Amino acid sequence: MLIDSHAHLDFDKLSKNLPNIVENANYNKISSILSINTKLNEFNKLFNLIKNYKSIWCSVGEHPCNININNIPNKKDIISLINEKVIAIGETGLDLYYSSKNIQYQLESLKNHIDASIETNLPLIIHQRNSENELMNFLIQENKNNNLKVIMHCFTGSSEMLTKCLDNDFFISISGIITFKNSNDLKNIVCNIPINKLLIETDSPFLSPAPNRGKTNEPSNVYYTAKFLSNLFKIQFDNFCEQTTNNFYKLFTKAIKYESIIYES
Repeated sequence: MLIDSHAHLDFDKLSKNLPNIVENANYNKISSILSINTKLNEFNKLFNLIKNYKSIWCSVGEHPCNININNIPNKKDIISLINEKVIAIGETGLDLYYSSKNIQYQLESLKNHIDASIETNLPLIIHQRNSENELMNFLIQENKNNNLKVIMHCFTGSSEMLTKCLDNDFFISISGIITFKNSNDLKNIVCNIPINKLLIETDSPFLSPAPNRGKTNEPSNVYYTAKFLSNLFKIQFDNFCEQTTNNFYKLFTKAIKYESIIYES
């Protein structure tokens, strides 16, 4: 069994074809999917999409790219949306790719997501782009007092960032980027992740791994990332699948373990 720990099933390229997406996932022995909320005002759309699928879960959060002076979700906003399907908070974090002008608002939003994670004991899904130092300094300070449950989504950071993550007992999630021909630096860094801190994801509909690069990504493709990583780590594929699946349920303790994804009307 494999688990896609980060997908966006409510994005149009997937939501309009969800029964086939789930069928493909089951065919590749993907037993669970965590679908990530990026806009609080669209949470109900995500929930209604997945609510009848056993073993498809969701998070609740506001993506940092959506944050500005007029949109800073507070802890109460986040917690109010939690229901039986929600097993995580996020995705949140810092994204300074386009501009750093909203960093103070992104940090405020991140703090509110952290507080929601602490109060609910749900893991925190972190997005990082062009913000390694700013993000890690903030998370490390918060972790000193709160022992945060963190997953670094779609990790592409430096070796220094990885060391800081592991020193703080954060989980690391790897996407299909690892299969790209130009990802040699990332491969060398990823090799240093302890297998018991590793998760895998698609970030679908984005970042489709080889051999499907350039096509719309979907959860079934996490199989190819797992195959690549098991070879990179020199671990038998079945053992790799078992370990990363166990890691998922160790972190996301609210998730119930099923053998496959089943629709129940």
